[in-house]
Amino acid sequence: MKKIEVVAAIIYFRNEVLCVQRPENKYSYISKKFEFPGGKIEAGESKQEALKREIMEEVIRILRCTIKKF
Repeated sequence: MKKIEVVAAIIYFRNEVLCVQRPENKYSYISKKFEFPGGKIEAGESKQEALKREIMEEVIRILRCTIKKF
């Protein structure tokens, strides 16, 4: 079986937890589901580097969605 290492963060701030909703997907079991920020560790990355990259990707995605609403 193929081994895939992943990282995830539970970000708790001011009594709120950051969860991100996945976009629609051809696989119904992950389509529109909520998850904590995280993802796969890329080749050569440490767990800390991967988590930092994944959090930044999510923050950028959230900012883009917020900016489009204005």
